[in-house]
Amino acid sequence: MYPLNFGRNKKVLKTIPLVVLSLLLTLNLSFAQERRDGLNVVVTIPVLADFARNIGGDLISIKSIITGLENPHTYEPRVSDVKAIAGADLFVRVGLGLETWADKLVRNAGNSRLIQVSASRSCNIINNNPHVWMDIENAGRMVIAITEGMVRADPSHADDYRRNAGLYIKRLLRLDKKIRKDLSPLSGQAVVTAVPAFTYFLKRYGIEEAATIISVPGKEPSARHLRRVITLMRKRGIRIILTVPQFSPGIPRLVAEETGATVVVATQLPGSLPGTDTYIEMLQEDVRRILKAPEKYPEQ
Repeated sequence: MYPLNFGRNKKVLKTIPLVVLSLLLTLNLSFAQERRDGLNVVVTIPVLADFARNIGGDLISIKSIITGLENPHTYEPRVSDVKAIAGADLFVRVGLGLETWADKLVRNAGNSRLIQVSASRSCNIINNNPHVWMDIENAGRMVIAITEGMVRADPSHADDYRRNAGLYIKRLLRLDKKIRKDLSPLSGQAVVTAVPAFTYFLKRYGIEEAATIISVPGKEPSARHLRRVITLMRKRGIRIILTVPQFSPGIPRLVAEETGATVVVATQLPGSLPGTDTYIEMLQEDVRRILKAPEKYPEQ
């Protein structure tokens, strides 16, 4: 967008030492290459990166600050993250307090031309829970929000972005119907979650989230709370505990030992479990793991 014009003043160029001229040429070529890579998009978490890829395709370059193994609630940005935001055209976050570190990151980057999108802005929210993408309808709303951000940043490809978004949303709708059918045997049943990462997913498919072991990110549950959860599970015969790979397995395992339940490790972040590189693959793998859990214990 801002190439250096070396042909504008030949007299000045003659006075520039060769090493400086070489450096300027290198910087110019590097910047030109970056722009040829397309719209430079930085997102906070992998699910947003997958949405962006499906919208932008080869027209964008994409970087996710979190890879899938970190906890987005407690993440601490690195210098490389500041540099990424400084060179970005578009920055996409979930919002709803998930990335409490994002505002400071943007300030430190000092990128005055940066366009920002809070992808959850049109989502249906449950108790300010930020894991909105776990409801496929919300995922579609997030895709639309990201699409419009891309259109603002790169209006010359508006038709491409909107066409790709429409096609992707149709894929999500087909997946939603399949998941609803696959999970229908569990509709009306109850599970316990280690963290509130599956609230939207469970509600969409008619599965009750009876209790959550840890409701405040980064804060260990009290012994009193654990006793209440264990008592509830015994009383109601709840047999599944859903947890995520970012959470230590110790407490869910303890509760499972006390109740005879099965711990199911599913995920809310693509890339954090094998076979979950995309949002669609992640949901498919989550469903597979949930359906496999009842096979581990006999019916009572």
